[in-house]
Amino acid sequence: MGDILSQADIDLLTKSLLGGGDAAAPAATATAAPTPVENIAEVARPFFKVLCEQASSVVTTVLSRAVDFQLQWLVAGENSVIPDELKSQSLYICVEVKKTVVGKMYFAISKPEVATLSDLMLMGSGHSDYTDEHKDAICEIINQITGSCITVMDSQLHLAMDFGQASVSEFSGTNDGFKGGSVATVLVKIEEFPDRKILIFLDENLFSAIRSKISSKMAYATADTSLASLGLSSSVAAPVPAAGGNIPTGGGGGAPVAAPPALMPHHSGGPFGSTGNKALDLLMDIELPIVIELGRTQMSLKRILELGPGAIVEMDRLAGEPVDILINGKVVARGEVVVVDENFGVRILALVSPEERLKLLR
Repeated sequence: MGDILSQADIDLLTKSLLGGGDAAAPAATATAAPTPVENIAEVARPFFKVLCEQASSVVTTVLSRAVDFQLQWLVAGENSVIPDELKSQSLYICVEVKKTVVGKMYFAISKPEVATLSDLMLMGSGHSDYTDEHKDAICEIINQITGSCITVMDSQLHLAMDFGQASVSEFSGTNDGFKGGSVATVLVKIEEFPDRKILIFLDENLFSAIRSKISSKMAYATADTSLASLGLSSSVAAPVPAAGGNIPTGGGGGAPVAAPPALMPHHSGGPFGSTGNKALDLLMDIELPIVIELGRTQMSLKRILELGPGAIVEMDRLAGEPVDILINGKVVARGEVVVVDENFGVRILALVSPEERLKLLR
């Protein structure tokens, strides 16, 4: 049994292998795993969620077809990943935000997607090629989306915001301008069209302001919940400091963040019924003046004063030519005058072309 090591021999051998010290001491541990990187952009998720919901509702109404904006990824600007369809031939649409939060918000949209949205808004097929005239149409869509967000942002997130008019520039296809802000990748699903991705970017000033507001609200909401469980009122509690609201992820570099449930637009009343947005629904019953224009002419003040019973005023339009149909002062269609049950009426012959409607938006 002389070849068998005693416990003392084993302890001595272990001690020497460990480089001295107490034999009972644990062996040196491997390098600790790196601490997960915090995704600071997550605190802005409620803001982007409201923005996507309103975009789905507004664009569905404008295009009269189902449109869904689905929030997919949400990361800090330096971790953003540019989708392939945005790396070339894309537009950068800027909206300035003022009031209690101040900064700029940007939409990066590919030109084919701009052409589809603009053409559908102008009652086209949605398959036209992109032209510079589509810039006005996409700005109008963005203005309607931001306008519909004002009431909801205030009521749900307590963010009092004023949005400026959208302006367009060319997108470089890189994330060089995203430093310090928050970037959301949004999947746009349009009925009968391929899905495409857009980016929504909050600059550093706007993101910091929204983060501060939402973090404070989340902290107080957590305090209210804790106090309610104890049967206490929040009126007697001291303010709770914001925890930052950050949710750790597996790392940066555009790592995917769990997307919210699909934001399906409401269609309870069809394209001309409920929009799913109570603020927008309030406008659905507003009456707009419709004017049928037979023609125009210019007359001097002297000739106008000479008018009397039996006088004839010559128009600039030939007999039998279509008349203009104006809604709220804008020409939307042309038609012919008919008689219906002894009353005058107008039969619509054609809607104005998309090019003409774009010119009217300017």
